[in-house]
Amino acid sequence: MAEGWHVPAAEVEGPGQQEQLAAERSLEALSLECGAASALELEGSVRREGLLTHFVASNLQRKIQLSAPAASAIPPVDPAALRDLVALAGQVAAQVDELLRSVHCGLQALTALSVGCIQTYRDGVESLGEAVDTSIRAMYTLVARCEELDLAMQPVPALARRIRDMKGTLERLEGLCK
Repeated sequence: MAEGWHVPAAEVEGPGQQEQLAAERSLEALSLECGAASALELEGSVRREGLLTHFVASNLQRKIQLSAPAASAIPPVDPAALRDLVALAGQVAAQVDELLRSVHCGLQALTALSVGCIQTYRDGVESLGEAVDTSIRAMYTLVARCEELDLAMQPVPALARRIRDMKGTLERLEGLCK
């Protein structure tokens, strides 16, 4: 005889245990009607101490053997099938290795291309920066030269007035000479 569970009758957790307790109570009610003390007593010895029930199954090993799947349910493994499986696993491993090498090479090529693009972009930015600096210097030089030209051109309006005056004087002299 093997000792079973110690189950407090007042502690029931979850719906599965509630259904099991209800089934046990209905079995106890059925066995009481048939004249037996309880359904548990049919399967082993029962002792109650307050709310605690002690149950010892009378043929626990036999019940475990009956509940376990039969050993003959698992067919023997074919050694040829195992060899085929090992060979296929080796082929799959080789293919995975080849795939990983291919991915590695592809990633290296993409990385090299990315580095080249970044260096080209960097060189372009540096060149653009130099071109902008040169353009700014040229613009300041142009502005300075324009200011110098403006200063140099200040006597031109006075000179233009003098030329008009001289032209008017020549026209009058010509008018007198005719």
